[in-house]
Amino acid sequence: MDSRLDALPGVVITEQTRLADAVMAAVGGPHEAGNKYKIYQLPGDKRLATSHQDTHASWLPKKAELNAMQPAMSVVEKSSGCLRVVLALFGGYNLRALKLNFVDSSYRVPYIAHRPCKMGAACCCPLEMTMYDANGDMVGQVVEKTENCFWEQFCLCTYTQKVLVGSSRQSLVHKYNIVNPCLCCGRVNNCCGSTCCKQNFFIDITDPQGRIMSYAHKTYGGDGGCCTHDFSNYVLPFPKDATLLDRMMLVMGMLSTGYTYHTPEGTIFNS
Repeated sequence: MDSRLDALPGVVITEQTRLADAVMAAVGGPHEAGNKYKIYQLPGDKRLATSHQDTHASWLPKKAELNAMQPAMSVVEKSSGCLRVVLALFGGYNLRALKLNFVDSSYRVPYIAHRPCKMGAACCCPLEMTMYDANGDMVGQVVEKTENCFWEQFCLCTYTQKVLVGSSRQSLVHKYNIVNPCLCCGRVNNCCGSTCCKQNFFIDITDPQGRIMSYAHKTYGGDGGCCTHDFSNYVLPFPKDATLLDRMMLVMGMLSTGYTYHTPEGTIFNS
């Protein structure tokens, strides 16, 4: 898996549809299953949009197209079923503690990610997810940005996570930012993004100084229709200078972003 990922121009991350979740969501039930993902190679001949205006002949991955491809790896969530249901009832489902197993095509687990349950930077408890290799050695961390977080999150509705690479907390090097503007205050207007009204939701990959290194985006999973239980896809072109560990950390960072900002929080008032 390592050599393949190192050579890929990018990846498409797709969550696997589960019938039980779709049925329970329709009736307002609190059932929530652990997530499963497949990660596919981003075809090198596809043109990707960089803004909502840049949509001419840009590629939107379709379910049938992805199903015809061989996944480069899969990711399986391990978390407490009881905790998932409780948090789904009380509005904290997107903050749940979990472990992610990254499984390659040979069914090995070369990387594992751990995520504790935290309240977020606005509560002085920034979110984090840490990746370890098969030997249990730390390789990096994705941490919610705390600098100016109140202004960015409450006034600009923009949420940023830092991608850090290193073998210990003391040696972490800040390599990238994953910038998730939820409304209209970012580089593009993401209002109604990743819906049948507007296909893309743009998530910028920047360097620590804020220069854009890659234009990632979340695409609507309904293949253009509105009546669907398919999940959205995350399209992640890798920055040109990204190393293997950088790429693994960016994949984990996109999953962390998806869990935190694009997963329903759940509520006791589900109807």
